[in-house]
Amino acid sequence: MNKKLFGGLCLALASALVFSACKKDSASGPASTSGQKLSVYLTDDPALYDSVLIDIKYVEVKTDTSEAHKNDDLFGDNDNDKDDDHKGKDDFGKWDTLNIVPGMYDVSKLRNGIDTLLGSANINGAIRKIRITLGAGNALTVAGVNYPLNLLPGINNYLYVKINNKHHHEVATGQTALWIDFDISRSIVFINGQYYLRPVLRPFNDHNFARLKGSVLPAEATPLVTVYNATDTANGIPRADGDFKIRGIKEGSYSVLYKGFNGYHDTTINNIQLKNGEETALPAITLTK
Repeated sequence: MNKKLFGGLCLALASALVFSACKKDSASGPASTSGQKLSVYLTDDPALYDSVLIDIKYVEVKTDTSEAHKNDDLFGDNDNDKDDDHKGKDDFGKWDTLNIVPGMYDVSKLRNGIDTLLGSANINGAIRKIRITLGAGNALTVAGVNYPLNLLPGINNYLYVKINNKHHHEVATGQTALWIDFDISRSIVFINGQYYLRPVLRPFNDHNFARLKGSVLPAEATPLVTVYNATDTANGIPRADGDFKIRGIKEGSYSVLYKGFNGYHDTTINNIQLKNGEETALPAITLTK
């Protein structure tokens, strides 16, 4: 064979092999996602307790950097929470630890628009889950009496929150935030004279969910405000001046119940239209006996 022809064939074959190898690496390698700072905040959907202390040891975020499904918001739907216990990674992503201050968090104080920074970290990839590891020091105070708040039998100390794109929002360039609502009213159960913790957590952000604010008096009624429809329920406990705010509500039509105590009558208003990204103000309500 002609030497020039043979050399040309060898060069062409080598180029084809290099091109094929590059294509394979690109298809199976991690996604080239840019880094971002994630901040996770904790707030509360309250109930009528003096205090609820939650012992938080670790907060982690599960991220998926695969190029093949980084934009598939449903990819993690089949990721069983129990399969994540004690694991650092699997086919759905890997866990990164957030920078937090471990300790006791009184979630009953995180209401009416108040939240606290739970943790932050620099991450890469799509956010799939949040994992909160609880300690054994959870406690509850009711009418001035302190009670231990053990986990309901059958529930372990790993709390998982599934995260979709709607749950987080880029608050500034390279900075993403999401909020975790610790729903106390659904998280505490009373069985055979003991209080148990069965955590119910909801992710949200103010950009993709609705907010509601209002005022209800008198303070002597110790009112509880509940916004509800057929599929969603959230609570609010007014401050001493009567003002309240409820966040993380799905868009839709709602009723609002102002439940009175100490002899005060309930009041309900209907057909309140709530929209994502907006804060709806309700007229002031005065409960009567």
